[in-house]
Amino acid sequence: MDVLKAIKDRHATRAFDDKAIDDQNLTAIVTDAQRTPSWGNSQPWEVYIATGKSLEQIKSRYAAADQAGVTEAADLAKAHRGDFSTMANQNMGHWVGTFRPIIESDPTTYWDSRENLYRAPAIAYLVLGQNPNSWSIYDLGAFSQTLSLAATARGVQSLSSYELVKYPDILRQELAVPTDRTIAMGIALGYEKPDKVLNQFRTDRVATQQILHIQH
Repeated sequence: MDVLKAIKDRHATRAFDDKAIDDQNLTAIVTDAQRTPSWGNSQPWEVYIATGKSLEQIKSRYAAADQAGVTEAADLAKAHRGDFSTMANQNMGHWVGTFRPIIESDPTTYWDSRENLYRAPAIAYLVLGQNPNSWSIYDLGAFSQTLSLAATARGVQSLSSYELVKYPDILRQELAVPTDRTIAMGIALGYEKPDKVLNQFRTDRVATQQILHIQH
């Protein structure tokens, strides 16, 4: 797939088919993502992928934790609206306003999907060392995007979500992630259900002229 097509075709998928992704395809996606540029070629990332029984156990334990009211404790602190700039807040507010009607049009699918980790057949957990610096976090963001684009190019859709990493202790136990690692982000991977309105939604973007500044 052409890289520009992958950029345009990638979108947030919130309702996945239960078809499994074979290990060869998952490995190829991560191998593609390893071409991501990084600060001083530090390549600070590790990837733990949960599938099959391992993922079923994670989903079951997450559901039990939610039901018991366990407090979320993601390794990277959850950002709140007040932590963002005025422009970012405006963009988020616009997104909420446009996405809410989509949720309300099919609330059963939305909440069932979210409560079951989007029913994804695979989740890639992106991991950094302990107390990562800003540049490693920047690198991981780039790696995350490259991984999502590589997945799209190979016919797999994705969703990066805080929901996937809110109980890191469960993930450490189920995936044998060392305690001196930071579980930074989770990316759900799978084949989308195209008939679901949640998957048909596309966020818009700020006009380029509003964010681009070229000086001569």
